[in-house]
Amino acid sequence: MTNNIFKRYIDMKPRIILSILLTAIIAVSCGSGDPLEEKKAALAKAKTELKDLQKEIKSLEDEISKEDPEFGKSQVRTTLVTTVPAERIPFDHRIDVRGNVLSRTNVNVSSEMMGQLLKIHVVEGQKVKAGQLIAEIDSENLTKSIKEIHTQIEYATTIFEKRERLWAKNIGTEIEYLQAKNAKESLENQLETLLTQLDKTTIEAPFSGTIESVPMKNGELVQPGQPVAFLVSNSSMYISAEVSETYIGRFKVGDEVEVNFPSLNETFNSKISSIGNVINPASRTFTIEIRLPNVREYLKTNLVAILKLTDYHAPDAVVIPSRIIQEDIQGNFVYAVQNDQARKVHVQLGYSYDNRTEVVTGLMGGETIIDKGNRSVADGTVVSVQN
Repeated sequence: MTNNIFKRYIDMKPRIILSILLTAIIAVSCGSGDPLEEKKAALAKAKTELKDLQKEIKSLEDEISKEDPEFGKSQVRTTLVTTVPAERIPFDHRIDVRGNVLSRTNVNVSSEMMGQLLKIHVVEGQKVKAGQLIAEIDSENLTKSIKEIHTQIEYATTIFEKRERLWAKNIGTEIEYLQAKNAKESLENQLETLLTQLDKTTIEAPFSGTIESVPMKNGELVQPGQPVAFLVSNSSMYISAEVSETYIGRFKVGDEVEVNFPSLNETFNSKISSIGNVINPASRTFTIEIRLPNVREYLKTNLVAILKLTDYHAPDAVVIPSRIIQEDIQGNFVYAVQNDQARKVHVQLGYSYDNRTEVVTGLMGGETIIDKGNRSVADGTVVSVQN
C-alpha cells in the first residue's frame, strides 16, 4: 500500500510539468489569435487540471493518514508534569511537647527522729506491703525512760488516790489535792510522749510498692527527714508536661493525645486528665497531665514521653502538599491544570503540619494541581500529565 502511494506521488510530478508546458505551447501557437481569449482558455484549462490534482492530493493525504496518524499534525511543545488533587478532608494541626512519667506514690521514706540505725530490714528491689517494717532506730534510752516514768506514775497515782480519799472527807486542802492530781497527769502525758517517740523508732512502709534504693547503712546516725529508703509504686502514675502559655485555651480535659516513648519505640493514644491553672513565671508554661495505661514497660518514673497535642481541627478543609506551594510578589500560589494548560492560582494558606497545608481561599477542592514539574511551567504552558 505504501509503495503504491509513493509511486502515485512520483507519477504526479511529470504530469504537473507537462500541464505547465502544454499551457505555454498553446499560448505560443495561438499567438496569431486574440491574446485575451487565449489567456482565458489557458486559465480555464489550468484550473481544471488543478482541481484534478487537488483531488488526487487529498486522496493521497487521506491514505497516508490512515497508515501514519501523526502525518500532517502540527507539533506542539508540551511540558511533562505530575499532578495531585486538592483534597477536602479533615485537617489537624499538632504540636510536640516533651513530658515525663511521674508517680504520686513514689516517696523517700524517712525518719521522724534522730538516732542510730539499729537495723535496715529491706534491700533494693524488694517488694513491701503497707505497714511493713523497713528500718529500726536504737530505742534503748527511750525504753529506760519509759520504765522510769512508769515507776513515777505508780507513785504519783498512789499519792493522788490518797489525797482524793482525804479530800472526799474534807481532810486536807484543795491545793494538795490538785497538786497530786497534776503530778499524776503530767507524768501520764510524759509517758504518752515517750511512747509516741518509741513508735517512731520503727520506720514502716506507707503503702505497698518496691524498694528502689536504700541510701543508709546499719549503724549510721539518721536525722529527722533524712531518707532511709526510696519506695516506688505503680498505682498512681501519670505523664506530666509543660506547655507554652501561647496555647492557653487550645486544649481541654478529655482531648485525645498521641503518646510516644522514644526509648521504648512504643506509641499509644491517651487523654488529657487535667490542665493546670497556674503559669510558671520562669518558663511561662502551664502543666497538663496525661493518663498512663497500666502497662509494665510504661510504668517507670522519669521515662521521657513525646506528646502530640491537637491545637487546631478543621472537619472539612482543602489540603495540598506543602512542597508544591510557591511564592511571588503577590503571595503564595500553585499551578492548576485547566484544558491541558498550567494556570497560576493564588491561595491564602492556613496551618501546615506533617508536610501538608490547609488552603483557606483560592481552591474549592477537587482541582488538579501540578506537583513535579511545577518549577518548569508558567501561566499558560501546555502540559502533558504523566502520573
